[in-house]
This record gives sequence, C-alpha cells and structure tokens, in this order.
Amino acid sequence: MNKKELEQIVDDVVAKLKEIRLEQNISHEKLAEKTKLNRSTISLIESRKRQPTLLTCLKIADALDVDLADIIKNR
Repeated sequence: MNKKELEQIVDDVVAKLKEIRLEQNISHEKLAEKTKLNRSTISLIESRKRQPTLLTCLKIADALDVDLADIIKNR
C-alpha cells in the first residue's frame, strides 16, 4: 500500500465520521467536549486541512458510539 492509498483511506474514514456526526446532530463543540479535542482541531480534520492520528480517529469514533474498525472495513 502506498502513501496515496493510505491518504485515501484516512479521507474516507474522516468523511464517514463527519457524516455520522451530522446524522447524530452533534456540533463541533459537543464533539470536542466528548473527545477532549479542541473544536478547531475537529474542524481542521473534517476540512482535510489536518491529518488525524489513529488515536484521534478512535476518540472521535468512540464519542460517536461507532466502531472505527467497521468504518475502515466498510469504506
């Protein structure tokens, strides 16, 4: 797997996490509170201006009550 393919996986995961956040009607502020991340960090990740770490993706998925492995597998 090359760098471009990995970046595409991350983009797909971030897009799905954002979709789930919006479906659940959770604001950036509320998600930041649940994850202990900065609101601006979440915004930068969702706008693809910052690449999240795996730990950050796990925190977001946990806060949204979804399984990150399922998101990766079903992307």
